[in-house]
Amino acid sequence: MSADPQPTPVVIAPSGPPTTSPQPNQIVGNGRYTLRWLLGEGGKCMVWQAQDERLNETVALKFLSSEAGTDPRMLHELRKEALRARRLAHQNIVQLYDMYEAPDELPFMIMEFVDGGSLHTRRVQAKPQILRWEEFLKPLTLQLCHALEHAHSEGLVHRDLKPANVMVDSRGRAKLTDFGISAAVNDAYTTILGLRDTRGTVTFMSPQQMDGEPPHPTDDVYALGATLYELLTSRAPFFTGDIAHQVRQVPPQPIQACQQELKIDNPIPPNVSALIMACLRKNPAERPPSAWEVAKHIDPTIGDPLVTIRVEHAPPMPTAPQGRANSPTFSREFYIVMAILVVLLGMACAILYYVTKVQP
Repeated sequence: MSADPQPTPVVIAPSGPPTTSPQPNQIVGNGRYTLRWLLGEGGKCMVWQAQDERLNETVALKFLSSEAGTDPRMLHELRKEALRARRLAHQNIVQLYDMYEAPDELPFMIMEFVDGGSLHTRRVQAKPQILRWEEFLKPLTLQLCHALEHAHSEGLVHRDLKPANVMVDSRGRAKLTDFGISAAVNDAYTTILGLRDTRGTVTFMSPQQMDGEPPHPTDDVYALGATLYELLTSRAPFFTGDIAHQVRQVPPQPIQACQQELKIDNPIPPNVSALIMACLRKNPAERPPSAWEVAKHIDPTIGDPLVTIRVEHAPPMPTAPQGRANSPTFSREFYIVMAILVVLLGMACAILYYVTKVQP
């Protein structure tokens, strides 16, 4: 009689986010989202198109890598940045809906899905690999200026503006995505691990941002200039060699000289060429001071942006004394006028009474 087979030992894996990358048709978010296609991938993030099964709509899910998604300090920084970015509500900014975290899943952010490619994709697919100013880029640039001005008024700086982070939807609208999220991941990665990783964005980074100075709207103005430079010439202001040194110390080649060198026929109005080069000045005080100033140089007919008062900066409502929460208050002049009216009304009544009495 053979011995009973020994039971196979069960190995329980340690809890925590999985180390494998998401796959098509995978269900994530506690059964709510079904992954469809990988839209893009960077050093520490990947973006998937997904179906929200609860609301029956298409969304974009941005996953953190297993390295970024398992470090509590990096997650803490990312949560703070996501909370700030979620406040932004603008037609030219991709909306961040929420952030999902669970012990057995990679954390991800749920964002608005844009049914169109990025400016980077459009430029690469164009023949030649440039985009035209008047027919295409001018209106999109004005929309980007609107989006940046709105964000800056809320105290947010993008810090990673580049062609790959500007989407164009099926209606031809510019949509600025990744507001501060990738920069937050890179900053946390740099601080925590003692590394420097600006791969893929250094060509659009201002000297001040490269040196680790506090974020400022003029950093985005610089990045906007570098973005337009690449889209109009097919290459960034600095694209080879020691880019960090060039960004800090070397003046960029004038955009028209770059076009001539590359034999590119892409007419740019002189005022726009001068504007782009002004955005790329090393000294931030020599750049346009705001995104709205950039827009006004492109289209002098536009006025000033609407000034909105943020709720947290509004003065507190006055508190009424107890027991009189709804009692109105009146000025001294009001009571004087009321007294005069009462006297006049009394006189009118007396005269009317006298007239009716003396009549036969």
